Amino acid sequence: MKFRVIGANKDTGARMVLEFEAESKGAAERKALQQGMSVNRVEDISEGSVGHASDPSETARRARTGMHPIVKTIIFVVILVVAWYVWSHRGTLFH
Repeated sequence: MKFRVIGANKDTGARMVLEFEAESKGAAERKALQQGMSVNRVEDISEGSVGHASDPSETARRARTGMHPIVKTIIFVVILVVAWYVWSHRGTLFH
């Protein structure tokens, strides 16, 4: 089967469209990942017309949801430091 894989270059962010002969959508996605692509969509084009597009890959879904874990960790540490400061100076701050 022939698949068109649409995504972006991991290094530059430039849009990429690749076509592969593969056994399944998953195999085509793996081939695109090996080529340095962040996959957004895989289309079946084996019969000349575009088939149903697959759902975005787990990697693409994860990239669009929420904050980066390091940012969350930094915010958590800042909250802990502020809480420690308020707790240790509660006599002078609330007197």
